[in-house]
Amino acid sequence: MENKTANYCIACTVTQCRHHVKTANYCALDKVLIGTHEENPTASECVDCESFAADKSSVQGSL
Repeated sequence: MENKTANYCIACTVTQCRHHVKTANYCALDKVLIGTHEENPTASECVDCESFAADKSSVQGSL
């Protein structure tokens, strides 16, 4: 298992992400890219973490 260092400036609860620190609700990346899939975002649901990468162990465990 990979040891990840929490970036306490980036809180995250998406445990299915490869960059999630499994021992705490933080991201291990130095920075993240936030984007949108909407032309004119007006709600939080319109915003995406474009740094997300599926954790293969999480995906396999759900099949």
